[in-house]
Amino acid sequence: MKQTIPATLLAVALSTLCAHGATPETSTHADDSIAVVYADTTGLNVDSIESSLKQVDLDEVTVEASSWVQKADRNLLFPNAQQIKQSRNGLQLLQKLQIPGVIINPSDQSIALADKSEVSLRINGRPADNKEIQALSPEQIVRVEYIDNPGVRYGEVGAVIDFIVKNPTSGGSFMGDISQSVNRGFGEYWLAAKVNSGKSEFSYSGWCSPRWNIEMLRDNTEHYELPDGTRYTRTEESLDGNKFEQWTNGHSLNYNYLDPQKQMFNASLNFYYGHQENLYRGILTDHSPGGTTSLMLDDSKTHRIRPSLNLYYQYNFDKDQLLMANVVASYERPNSHRIYTEDELIYTDNGFTTGSSLVDIDNLIKSRTYSILGEVDYEKRWKNSRVTAGIRHTQSWITNDYVAQGVDDHMNQGNSYIFGEYWMRLGKHFDFSAGVGYSLYSYVPRDRESHLYSIWRPRISARYTIDDHSSLRFNFVRMGSVISLDMLSPVVQDVDGIQQSTGNPDVKPYATYKYDLQYQYNRSIFYGKLGAFYTHAPGAIMPEKVWVGDKILTRYNNQRNAKELRFYLDTRVTAIPNWLTLSVGPAWHRYWMRGNNYTHVYNNFYCYATFELSHWGFSLEGMLQTNFNRFWGETLNGGENVHTLKLTYNYKDWNFGVMVFDPFVNDYKVKNENWNRYAGYQQTMTSNMVKQMVVVSVSWNLNWGRRYEAGEQRINNAIGGGGVNAAGK
Repeated sequence: MKQTIPATLLAVALSTLCAHGATPETSTHADDSIAVVYADTTGLNVDSIESSLKQVDLDEVTVEASSWVQKADRNLLFPNAQQIKQSRNGLQLLQKLQIPGVIINPSDQSIALADKSEVSLRINGRPADNKEIQALSPEQIVRVEYIDNPGVRYGEVGAVIDFIVKNPTSGGSFMGDISQSVNRGFGEYWLAAKVNSGKSEFSYSGWCSPRWNIEMLRDNTEHYELPDGTRYTRTEESLDGNKFEQWTNGHSLNYNYLDPQKQMFNASLNFYYGHQENLYRGILTDHSPGGTTSLMLDDSKTHRIRPSLNLYYQYNFDKDQLLMANVVASYERPNSHRIYTEDELIYTDNGFTTGSSLVDIDNLIKSRTYSILGEVDYEKRWKNSRVTAGIRHTQSWITNDYVAQGVDDHMNQGNSYIFGEYWMRLGKHFDFSAGVGYSLYSYVPRDRESHLYSIWRPRISARYTIDDHSSLRFNFVRMGSVISLDMLSPVVQDVDGIQQSTGNPDVKPYATYKYDLQYQYNRSIFYGKLGAFYTHAPGAIMPEKVWVGDKILTRYNNQRNAKELRFYLDTRVTAIPNWLTLSVGPAWHRYWMRGNNYTHVYNNFYCYATFELSHWGFSLEGMLQTNFNRFWGETLNGGENVHTLKLTYNYKDWNFGVMVFDPFVNDYKVKNENWNRYAGYQQTMTSNMVKQMVVVSVSWNLNWGRRYEAGEQRINNAIGGGGVNAAGK
């Protein structure tokens, strides 16, 4: 099977190769297959070459040196031979690529962005999840496409990571990754098996993430101001007996058919189960005149199951024109149960005992959601331009049964989205894209007024290429919002003896405007992106608190405006080629929250850093994240301040490792605050789960009878739920 590459690109690779003192090895068979060894294409801007070159047909090209190639709308990352050799699965390979701004959470193996925006994962263009990425064999990954400026087709995600793979035509594999803490109730277990025959692949993947016997403490200080101006506080001090438990697992059966030049079909049947419990016990002291001291218990449990069926089909009319279709059907049953009690505390000579019950709250919500999603996308490419268009509709039928209140709340929710986008390159230095999406939302609650809203979502992006190593980009997008059932529900839930929570049937969707300016520099061993963005959302839906009788009521409402300004820097340095790679990303952001009855300003500095030192089969990896704090409405949600060290050793098809969480600190804290005038709080969560936790791991990738397609797959369509939780603190 033949692959097409630009002749000059090959010449550049070969000349660079010779500069490194290596000699290309050329096979002697009739198709003249060429293997390029140690070709360093880092910093190469292929856009300046591709547009003016004719194509040369080759059977196969193998680049063994890691490279980072800039394209007009994405970055191409080619793993080198050492990175492939030292990885047992797709997640481990992604970690070794060290993409700036992309963080793999060491505790649950999830893929996230440093700025907490959503990331869309893809395999040959089709949507995938992190477990499917993990199930990829490193040797089948041709390259990774990182799109940090997604078009209107992807909605409002922050970035797209697309794994371009070649599929085996025979044999099979058995993969696994098992991590277990030796001093905490913590585990991550994952297994996957694949069988290939011709263009078909059958696979199974299963995982389990138990957490047990974890101590979770909550200390809380609440500030109250009565309508007459009287002020007082209540303090909550943790006692022994607090706990956190989590039992989650997932399973996936998958069939994939791939004809690289013509079509692809993927069908997956998935099942998710999750159970989580947070139990807090503490002494609650009311410091108002005549206030009481009580024993507080706050026990929240969530239980969730979610089966789903995902069907994806892609048809390539030719190498420049394709059609994609996706259908997803799911059923979700999330139940939320919260028990909150305050019992009078009576001190005795031997300690204390409890007296009469002061507060007794039992909120149980049984939810059910049926959803179906359908999407059809079309893409057509020319030499210097591309058009993409599509339509998507999601329909959900949601039921929330508030048992204690005796309310059975129903809503039908629909979201239709149609979009089109045009991209064009003008000359050697300038390219732009312009697109627009149109969303139509329908909310049909039972026994209440229905709502129908629409919003236009224009998006503009322009890039100026300064030279082969640097470029400047400006992006503008108008994003929409989605209203959930809990925002609309008028059901009032008790939070404690003073506070209550409810929705607002009259809230309306709002638009968020985002302006983003980026400068990228990519040369030799260094990649850097310096950027700033500003967002503002007039009419943003945010909570507010008001006195209603002798209760504080928290409710949703459209507020005046929500703004954010952020400056960020993402860097990646190959400090010692094939040995040491470093990534660092400092950032600062400022929030302005203007409600109908409040105004707040908040600043936050955060930073992430990763490094990997690899040689002789050993790898030492490190990760640091400081607190990424978010502010919304009047609430500050604190992030984690965590760092890890991991040492691994590769032996044949096996990888053995040991990892330590927060080895240099003695505590783990997360701070949350609410700045409301009438009912604010300062809350500190501490846990023994993370600090100085030691985890041992083993992963493997056992293959038999593997034979891969000769050419790189040319499927590149990446170019370019409903439950309510019981109200709590």
